[in-house]
Amino acid sequence: MPRCFFHLRPGSRIVARNGVGHDCPDDAAARELARLGTGLFVLDPFLPVLFKHYCFEVLTADGETVSPSGAG
Repeated sequence: MPRCFFHLRPGSRIVARNGVGHDCPDDAAARELARLGTGLFVLDPFLPVLFKHYCFEVLTADGETVSPSGAG
């Protein structure tokens, strides 16, 4: 099962790098996990305003981009 890494970034710089990763059966599962993670931030009463400019960048263990996942 491929391991994917979810980095949080506002634009072009990374503010939180995921060094552990998560096993995802395929790209669709990785995108869904990023979407769910984004949803957790949006549900917080204080973070949505700050988070709307951020996204999760999903990378494979080989460094290939699976998908950027927009936050807002």
